[in-house]
Amino acid sequence: MELPYEVLVHLFKFLPKSDRKAASETCRSWYIAANDRSFLKNKVVIFFKSILNDEESSPHFIFENAAITYYNFLFSEVEISSKINSFWERLGENIKSLTLRNCDICEKIFIYILEQCPNLEALNIQTCKELFMSGRLLEGETEGLVANSLDKLKILSLSGNQYLTDALFNRFVKASPQLEELNLSGCSLQFHFGLVKRFYPPDTNAFQNPSESVLTFYFVLQFIISRAKSIKRLVFSKTLIDGAALKRLSETENLQLESLRVHSCDQLTNTGLLALTTHQTSLRELDIGLCTRVTDQSLVYICKNLVNLEYLNIQRCRAVTDLGIAELKKLTKLKSLNISQCELITKVGLERGICAEENNVLEDLDVHSLNLDQSGLIMMSEKLLNLRSIDISYCFNAVTDASIQVIFKNQVLLHTLKLSHCDKVSDAGLTGMGKLESAGDDDGPIMSSLDHSINNLKIHLGSRAEEEIVRDAQRKRDVMLMCEKLSLDSYSGFSLARLKSLRELDISGCNKITDVSLTYAFAFKELKNLNLSRCQQITHVGVEHLVRNCPSIEYFNLMDCYNLKDEAVEVIVKGLRRLQYLELRGCNPLTDTTLHAIRTHCEKLKFLDIQGCRNMSADLACAIGALPTLHTVLVTKPGPYINEGIKNRTPATKLLPTLLRKLRLH
Repeated sequence: MELPYEVLVHLFKFLPKSDRKAASETCRSWYIAANDRSFLKNKVVIFFKSILNDEESSPHFIFENAAITYYNFLFSEVEISSKINSFWERLGENIKSLTLRNCDICEKIFIYILEQCPNLEALNIQTCKELFMSGRLLEGETEGLVANSLDKLKILSLSGNQYLTDALFNRFVKASPQLEELNLSGCSLQFHFGLVKRFYPPDTNAFQNPSESVLTFYFVLQFIISRAKSIKRLVFSKTLIDGAALKRLSETENLQLESLRVHSCDQLTNTGLLALTTHQTSLRELDIGLCTRVTDQSLVYICKNLVNLEYLNIQRCRAVTDLGIAELKKLTKLKSLNISQCELITKVGLERGICAEENNVLEDLDVHSLNLDQSGLIMMSEKLLNLRSIDISYCFNAVTDASIQVIFKNQVLLHTLKLSHCDKVSDAGLTGMGKLESAGDDDGPIMSSLDHSINNLKIHLGSRAEEEIVRDAQRKRDVMLMCEKLSLDSYSGFSLARLKSLRELDISGCNKITDVSLTYAFAFKELKNLNLSRCQQITHVGVEHLVRNCPSIEYFNLMDCYNLKDEAVEVIVKGLRRLQYLELRGCNPLTDTTLHAIRTHCEKLKFLDIQGCRNMSADLACAIGALPTLHTVLVTKPGPYINEGIKNRTPATKLLPTLLRKLRLH
C-alpha cells in the first residue's frame, strides 16, 4: 500500500535535508515527493569542477532530462561554453537563482544565458575577471537584449570582481528596476574625493557619463539614492569604506535598511556607526566583524538605537570591552551574536549583558577565543537555555570537564557544538563520569569512587611529560570501568549523548579524548559534520562504535590522527554510506589498503585529503581521482625524497589529463 503524495510530502517536512535526500533514493514516488516544490525553492544544483560539453556523459544532461524542475543553480570553477546552450534553452525559463563563481565564460555566452533566463530573481557573479576585463559587457545593443531578463531581479552580487567599473555597474543596475539587495564585497571601490572630482566635476549627472576606468563609491551612492525606497540589504565587506562614507550612506533620504554587512573594513570609525544607528533604526542584521576601529562607544549606539536587531557580529573588534558588552542586554530581539576574539571581554561584561537575566531568545552564540574562566561558561549555560549553536573553541580555561557537563545538562537543543583545541576536556567530561566540582547539584554526575590516595603518595621518577601520560592512562581506565558498570539509560549524569539533535560537532585538538568517548558518548542519528582532527589517541576500536551509532556523517575530518590504521578507514567507508568529505592528512600508518577500500565502497565521496600519507603509492593516489563523484583529491607532491641518505629521483607519476582538474599537488 502506497501512501498518498500529500502525506509523503507532509512527513518529509519533518526530516532534515540529508535524510530527505536519502529517502528520495528509495523509489520513484518517494523521489517525486522529496522534490516537491516546497522543498525545491531552497535546493541548489551545484556544478563544481565539472566538465560540461555536448557529450552524453556531461552532467548537465541529467538535469535537462529530469522529471523535476530545479530553480537554483551554482557553477563553480567550470568552463561555460556554447556546448551547453541546450541546457539554458530547456531550463532557463525556470531558473530563479544563478551563481557563477570563478568560472571561465565569455561575454557572448553570458548574454545568451541572460536571454534564456527571463525570470531571474538572484544573480551572483563572483570573481569572473575575464567577463569584466574588456569593460564592454552589456554595452550597446546587448543592454537592451537583457533588459527584460533582469526586470525581476531582486538580488545582485558582483563581489570579488576587480575589473568592475562605474559603467559596468550602471549597466547591470539600470536593467534591474526591482533590486533589493546589492553585494559589492571585495571590489575595488574608490573613496578618494579627488578621484571623484576628476571623473565627475560639480553639477554633472553621473548617470549620463559613468566612468569606464574605476568603480567609485560616489557613483554607487548616487544609485542607492535613486533607489532608496526599494534597497533593503547592502554588503560592502572587504572594502575601504570609512566613517565619512558610511555617514553619507546612512543619511540617504527614504533609505530604510534591514541588513548591512561591512565585515573586514579597517577604515570604519565610530562616526559612521553613530550616523548609521541614528538614521537606520530598522536594521535587523549588522556585521561589523574585523573592523578594528570599533570601540565601546559604537556598541553603546548600536544597543541604544537598533532595538530591532536580530543578528550582530563584532568578531575581533579588539577595542570592545566589558563596558560595551554590558549594553547588549538592551537588544531583546537578538537571536544570533558573534563576539569571538574580543580579548578584553570577560565574565563581568557577559554577566551584565546577555546574562543579566534568563534569555530564551538568543539561539546562536560564538564566543571562541574569549578570555573566560570555568565559572563564566557555566553562567552562560545557565542563563542561555534556548541555544541551538555555540562555539567555545580556544576558550582554554573555560572549557573543562565540569563546565562542559553543565552545557550537556542545559543546552539539550543544540545542533552545533564547537570546542576545538580545548585540551582540558577528557573522556570524563564527555561521558559524564567525571566530577562536577563547581555546579554543586545533587543530581549531577557521580563522583569517581576510585581511591587515588595510594598512587598520589608514590614518587614518580620520570619526566613531567611521562607523568602526564601515566595520569591520562589511569584516567582512561577509571572512566572505562565506570562506563562499563553503568548504562547511559540508567545513569543520571550529563553526557554528550544527551544532545540528541546534534548535527555538527568539532572537538579537534582535544587530545585527551580517546576511544572511551567514541564508544559511550557518541550516538547521534542526525550528526552530519564531525571534526576529530588531532585527537591522536583514538583508534579503530572507537571508530567502529562511532560509525555504528552515527550513520549519517557526511563530513569527517581525521587529520593528524596518527594512531588510525587501515582497519579504521575500512570501517568508515563501509559504514558511512553518505560520506562526501574525508580528510586523512597526516595519518601516516595508512597504506594502499585504504585507497582500495575508498575506491570500492565510496559511492558519494566528493573530497579526499591524503596529504602526508607517505605509505600510499603515488600511482594509486592519482588513479583514485577516476571515481565519478570525486572533484578534489589533495595529495603530496611526488619526490624526490631522501631515503637512508639517498635521493629517490623517480620521475613524478604521469597523470591523465581528465584527472588533472581533480588533483591539487602540495
